[in-house]
Amino acid sequence: MKKPFGRQAGLLGVGALLVGAVVGASAGAVQPARSVNDGVYTAAQAERGGKIFEKTCTACHDTARFTGAEFTSAWTGLPLKGLFDAVQTMPEDNPGSLPPQDYADVIAFFLQLNEYKPGESELEGTAEAMGAIAMEARKP
Repeated sequence: MKKPFGRQAGLLGVGALLVGAVVGASAGAVQPARSVNDGVYTAAQAERGGKIFEKTCTACHDTARFTGAEFTSAWTGLPLKGLFDAVQTMPEDNPGSLPPQDYADVIAFFLQLNEYKPGESELEGTAEAMGAIAMEARKP
């Protein structure tokens, strides 16, 4: 049976709650200027992310864990930075071992899996870029 995130399975939900609490409690917190509905990744980037996921993540994770209402609702209303931080705790046996852009590519793959439309610019693998994009429910 594939694990959601191994020992850190509960940390995803807790991390999302903590990020939400910190963002919500920060006086004058800047709201992200864009959302995942604005075409924040490219199709080519999502394809690369899928290959990275296949090579690095599928030994422990199934893509079903990163699709659907449960996944998107866990992150809705939060900047993508929370998800970016969470995926960088992987792989479990060597956390943070991938380049930041590879983690961004995996997030692009997750967005594609959830049928968010691609755009013309790649999702940048930096905390600043991820903090400027909000996760929202997918708009038809």
